[in-house]
Amino acid sequence: MTTANALTESMTGIAATRFRDTALVRALRLAREESPFHRWFYGDHAVDVDSVVDQRSFARHIPVARKADYLRYQELHPGTVRDDVRQLHLTSGTSGVGREVHPRTAHDLAALGTGGAYQYFWAGLAAGEKIMLTIPYSQTMAGPYFQASALAAGLVPVNAFTGSTAERIDMLQRFGCAGMSITPSYLHRMTAEAKRLGIEPKRSGSALRAIFLSGEPYGIEWAESMQEFWSATVHEGWGATQTLGVVMATRTGAIEEHGRGVLHGIGHRCLIEVLDPDGVSVAPGERGEIVVTTLRTRGLPSIRFGMGDSIRLLRDGFFPEFEAGSIGRIDDMIKIKGMNIWPSAVDAAVLRVPVLDYRAIVHTADNGSESVDLQLEIDAAADVDPNLITDIAETIKRTVGISMSISVLPTGTLDEQHFKSRRWTDRRAVR
Repeated sequence: MTTANALTESMTGIAATRFRDTALVRALRLAREESPFHRWFYGDHAVDVDSVVDQRSFARHIPVARKADYLRYQELHPGTVRDDVRQLHLTSGTSGVGREVHPRTAHDLAALGTGGAYQYFWAGLAAGEKIMLTIPYSQTMAGPYFQASALAAGLVPVNAFTGSTAERIDMLQRFGCAGMSITPSYLHRMTAEAKRLGIEPKRSGSALRAIFLSGEPYGIEWAESMQEFWSATVHEGWGATQTLGVVMATRTGAIEEHGRGVLHGIGHRCLIEVLDPDGVSVAPGERGEIVVTTLRTRGLPSIRFGMGDSIRLLRDGFFPEFEAGSIGRIDDMIKIKGMNIWPSAVDAAVLRVPVLDYRAIVHTADNGSESVDLQLEIDAAADVDPNLITDIAETIKRTVGISMSISVLPTGTLDEQHFKSRRWTDRRAVR
């Protein structure tokens, strides 16, 4: 197993506990001293920061902050940032709730890509190799972060976010990219386009060895099919604007022995707690909400920030382990006809070649019942099985528990999605 930092990755026992506790106390006190948000938040909650001396007292005395708290502070104190801010990063707003503003200091920017560098080193990439970046560069953190992560690892970024899908495929081959950073949704569309163009990476001598997924959950069979087609290992990294980039990543791949792989937390950069709805740490094997505390961020550190993402904890500790491929938004769950429906389960049933993408509309029928209309975009150049729609409908009914109406859209109808996908729209009269 490849090592990125021999010193921290070998820490165990007393040394790891001492490192974590010292870093936690320092991060918390710096947040109180330097962060306008945290001074306001801790004052509002009457938090005694000085009572925290280790992780146990930290969990007992420090409340979980949430997106709503950030947004409330921004509304009460618009434009309030530190004097030493050098960049402003926005969240993508994919939750539909609002966009947080995250100020970055020179200290933050110097370490912006470090988490991503761990991800690339663990996957076996070496300095000087090329990595294709498909996430657009904008005022959100994603673009600057992926650039910085490539540079931190000594990789050469190939910026492909301005070209068409066919042009990106050509650049992947022309520049001999060893890695590619991409969302599952866009990798699915890119694969369909490569097949349409008659490209076979296995036979073309492709240099691609590692595909880095982020932003969305994905199915095991789908990931295996991507590995088979591209002849490259699928990896996953998880991070967010609030964590200043990747804080957990796979080492040996997102799929292991036809099952989900393991995400390894980067414990010396971020404390990752997994909590149940009552705020209690879950046991290994259980799912809970990701709650993060960044240990190095200065502009707007995340101190016990509830991400609203659910994950399965496999092993606790300084370098904790989590189940790859299963991170999903807690608020993504939709109750339809009395059933809890997770969009990721529908993704797994629908997103197969030749389906390029889909949209789901939940609405109230004339008789008052709830219905779901699925609109599929299918690759016009593909050889479509006449039973495809029936097979998808039966798979959805079997795995999700309700029937959905399925229609087919003309090829090119749906926009390509380079960030986190937003496929579901709720138009019910009563929600």
